[in-house]
Amino acid sequence: MAYTANLGSHQQIMIANQGKQTLISLLSSTPGQQQSQSSSFTTGNWNKPPHLYQTELGFILEINSDNRQHFILIQADTNSISTITAPFLQNAILVNLQSIPDSNQNRLEFEPMQPMQPMKMGNMSMSMNPMSMKMGNMSMSMDETKTPQPTKRFCTQCGQEAKIGDRFCGSCGNKLDN
Repeated sequence: MAYTANLGSHQQIMIANQGKQTLISLLSSTPGQQQSQSSSFTTGNWNKPPHLYQTELGFILEINSDNRQHFILIQADTNSISTITAPFLQNAILVNLQSIPDSNQNRLEFEPMQPMQPMKMGNMSMSMNPMSMKMGNMSMSMDETKTPQPTKRFCTQCGQEAKIGDRFCGSCGNKLDN
């Protein structure tokens, strides 16, 4: 049997007993990013369902198996999963674990990823569609639909500005590069 719970802040946990191993998967989903981390611990076969508690340290998973009681600290904010000795659980909040059929234990579903929203920080902004970045008076864009605008041209011989379309410099007669 496998169990799952929402930990808040777009995070979800899945816990499964596979033989003598307890598999813990921590899944995070934020706009534009999804990631998961899994850890496996040798706990033995469970003799009752696990319990998950929320504490000041993070989440504590209690596993009761054939050979003993195990405690695992899950710090969702740092994606850390580690075993600990018997914790103080007097002020802990019991988190509701939902059982899921074994056939679904590897198929936890996230909400569909949302497109990345434009970001702005001080005088810098970034956008993904079309891809562009601006900082102060500088900008960079990957928009392929725009055609390049003609820029000013200068004579390589005398430095005089040349008009668009000129083939020769109006000042010194030097042939201009195309």
